[in-house]
Amino acid sequence: MSIFYSPTASNNSLLFLGDAILELMFPLSVIIYFRLYKKAGRDAIISNLGIGKKNLSLYFLALGLVLFFIITIIGIGIGLISNITGTSISTNVSVAFAGAPLWFYIFAALVAPVCEEILFRGFMVPRIGILASAVIFGLLHFSYNSTFGIEIIAAMIFGILAGYLFKKTGSLYPSILAHILVNTLAVVMLLK
Repeated sequence: MSIFYSPTASNNSLLFLGDAILELMFPLSVIIYFRLYKKAGRDAIISNLGIGKKNLSLYFLALGLVLFFIITIIGIGIGLISNITGTSISTNVSVAFAGAPLWFYIFAALVAPVCEEILFRGFMVPRIGILASAVIFGLLHFSYNSTFGIEIIAAMIFGILAGYLFKKTGSLYPSILAHILVNTLAVVMLLK
């Protein structure tokens, strides 16, 4: 999530605050677009983003859990490949989060996924497609300097699967739940 991360810059609270503000701009820009360009009211915005009450169901939440498990299994597979081949495959997320205040970990686990899902799946997928949205989402993870670009690849895979789920269900709830769980797991692993 740390878009402003640079391995040569010292991490400080302003960088983390900048990340948080940027993340909060994602849904705000989508709302402004719908309000100004589409002249849409609250109900129309909620409907377009697939976050209304009618979209909240146990089935959709179960789909979110399935997506989370798929991403987790992919992560375990990457870990196994790393162990079998003796090749270190690092995401460097721990470096990006080094020195982060506690509020940023909570923000990264709970708020950022909602903001990103609103922009990348709820807004971009209907306009530019699943693949283009996933590529942009993946490229925004470039700052982690991960081995083989694994963080970019993982984010793109997540984006494709989450975009497909959004296209099929018309609901952001599966991808929001999966994204929160993925980020929460990453935060827990960082804090242990």
